[in-house]
Amino acid sequence: MNFYIFFLIFIIFIALYFFLKTFNLLQENTNYSNHKNIGKQNKKPIVLGGIFFLIVLLLFTQDVSISYKSIIVLITFLGILSDKNLLPNPKIRFIIQIMLLLYIVNDEALKIDDMRYELLNSFLTNNLFNLFFTVFCLAILINGSNFIDGLNGLFSGYYLIVLISIFYLNFLDNNIFLINQNFLEIIFFSLLLFFIFNLFGYIYLGDSGSYLLSFIIGVYLIEFYSNNIDNCSPFYVASLLWYPAFENLFSLLRRTFKKEKLSVPDNLHLHQLIFLFIRDKNIFRKKITNTLTGVSIVMFNIPSLIASSFFARETTFLVMIIMFNICTYIFCYYFFSQKILDKKTT
Repeated sequence: MNFYIFFLIFIIFIALYFFLKTFNLLQENTNYSNHKNIGKQNKKPIVLGGIFFLIVLLLFTQDVSISYKSIIVLITFLGILSDKNLLPNPKIRFIIQIMLLLYIVNDEALKIDDMRYELLNSFLTNNLFNLFFTVFCLAILINGSNFIDGLNGLFSGYYLIVLISIFYLNFLDNNIFLINQNFLEIIFFSLLLFFIFNLFGYIYLGDSGSYLLSFIIGVYLIEFYSNNIDNCSPFYVASLLWYPAFENLFSLLRRTFKKEKLSVPDNLHLHQLIFLFIRDKNIFRKKITNTLTGVSIVMFNIPSLIASSFFARETTFLVMIIMFNICTYIFCYYFFSQKILDKKTT
């Protein structure tokens, strides 16, 4: 990868940060963001993620269609409207997301052709079913990724490990075709740069950044699997993205079971419960509890994501990894939720 491009990305990042800071633009406002308010610090971070990654993608990525570029602009803009509370209704945002996803999945002919399960594969041969299934997977990923964007380093750290796992798989297996490697390297470097500053709470991804990044990585992994269908299992991709996807599915099931309104912000995600538990124990200084919680969850995911690269073709093993992670998640959720509940009742 050209060092010159990395240097330009760094300059853009610094210039954009000071420009937004100087003119007090896109400053995070947790007064109307209950989801992010739980880890609030005394800083006034800039919601830099969406604008920064959009500029990088538009300037430095090639071999992508006008339709793709248009969609990433619209997805980022949708996130900015959410960040600025100009479109507070999550139902409307979700409907717009689905419309954008339906368009790009159809226009780019994105497909999930083989799930290593004959019954599901028989449904996937139907173009309409395949279209809605692919859109469903992307929608679950995008909204689940937005859920985990509440603590310093959590979203950016998790997706850094996802990208490292893909690079590692390419290193392990010469048969793996790493499509558009320059694109992947640009995203990795930009995300690493963001991660470092995000750890200290100076910048946030915001809804614009989480929407955009999870979308482009989700689309990339669908194309990656389509180009390596004989050399890796679809559950390799599922094992990389299990955490944000399951965070969304679990939250939907939990809130539906409790008969809660899905449109109301939720402060009971796992990362939020862990944060409250660590904060209330007063083991660490409150200023680092936010970052510590995010990094701890990322570190927990490192072994399973790297192991998935070792066994990228082994569907049975990958399913076992996913099931282990899900069981661990559920156990931790009820453990920490009970601890928080016990504290409130005492």
